[in-house]
Amino acid sequence: MTDLLLTDIGELLTCRSPRGYRRGEAELNSLEVIRDAAIAISGGVIVDVGPSVELSQRHIAAREQVSADGKVVTPGLVDCHSHLLHGGTRHEEYESLVAGTRSPAKNLGGGIRYTVARTRAASDEQLLEQARADLDLMLEHGTTTLEVKTGYGLDRAHEQRFLRLQAALEHEVRLARTFLGAHVLPDEYRDDRGAYVDLVVGLLPEARQHAEFCDVCCDPTAFTYEECRRVAEEAVVLGLKLKVHADQTGWARGTELAVDMGATSVDHLDYASDAAIAALASSDCVGVLLPAVTFHMLEMTPVPEEGRWIGPKKPFMPELARRLVKAGVIVALSCDYNPGTAPTLSMQTTMQLASRLYRLSYAEIWHLCTINAAKALGLDNMVGSIEVGKRADLVMWDVPQHGLVINRFGTNHVDTVFSDGRLVVMGGKRTVFDALHSAR
Repeated sequence: MTDLLLTDIGELLTCRSPRGYRRGEAELNSLEVIRDAAIAISGGVIVDVGPSVELSQRHIAAREQVSADGKVVTPGLVDCHSHLLHGGTRHEEYESLVAGTRSPAKNLGGGIRYTVARTRAASDEQLLEQARADLDLMLEHGTTTLEVKTGYGLDRAHEQRFLRLQAALEHEVRLARTFLGAHVLPDEYRDDRGAYVDLVVGLLPEARQHAEFCDVCCDPTAFTYEECRRVAEEAVVLGLKLKVHADQTGWARGTELAVDMGATSVDHLDYASDAAIAALASSDCVGVLLPAVTFHMLEMTPVPEEGRWIGPKKPFMPELARRLVKAGVIVALSCDYNPGTAPTLSMQTTMQLASRLYRLSYAEIWHLCTINAAKALGLDNMVGSIEVGKRADLVMWDVPQHGLVINRFGTNHVDTVFSDGRLVVMGGKRTVFDALHSAR
């Protein structure tokens, strides 16, 4: 017996691919759109997809039947890189970046270390309450799967604490959990880098109990190739999958490390070498781009220096994005939600920025935020596309054509969200109802 039949879908974007991801311009721009479509769901799983007239005949005895009234339906958005669990904000520090003024944050060193201090000081309940509220907003904006990292503890006790808090966090947004002990070097270890790397390696057995991934930050501001490789090799021995923050502020061989170690994804990539991009294109490692960071950190905006405006000093990100796609890298997009460099909860915003800043097409963006982002979490067999056998994570958009979600920026276009076939957002608002008929 079919639990739910969703009919009269104006445009259904399947975002599916026979191999679980799309790479290269031709594949990424080939977006499957089924018009006047329907989806049948049973036990939280998609059991049939196709034209409304056919599915209405095949599933005539469905327990519930809902009309999409011509709206667009897509897979739930997958956000494959976030720093969800944190305390405090860095809005004053951001104003100092924009206006060149001093910030109270600088009294604690600013940047990630400032967030570390605020996160350590927050209670468990404060952190969980804020995380749940953030997850509610993400869900209302169409995100149904999210990766979450530690990395704001940076000592044994707090990283252990945050691993346990992540494991205890439950929500309708599906969570993939990551240990990021090697985020930046904490102040306490600035004179003994080796001791901190020892500490991170020593935490890996416990991390394996609470997380699926180990992430390392291979960057001039964080850890060296050799330090990251030591952590990564031990993580692999223990059965953790790998992610890599790579080459964000300069070339540190982070992308090479990700390919060499068979990482699931490598994120940022700003200064990735030509050789590393070629190697990445020959691998199944997903390259994750973060346009909200480009936007928020003013990386495409001239900056004042000694009374004159000069151009941005970072690589030209539209060129990098297109190089990755043309090379055949499996590319994904993510918010990189964090209090410092990308304080956004909305994958819609990420999609809209990817169009404007990276010059990606609508079709490319939809694939990069669904099936390819699922691949970046190793979940492409479960979520990221609308096809038989996958979890029924669906978003109904209050627009008649899919391009409008990206074209119309600054507002939330979500009408309805289903997570595992359950109605969790209705009218753009989080609902506490578990059953469709209860909400209706």
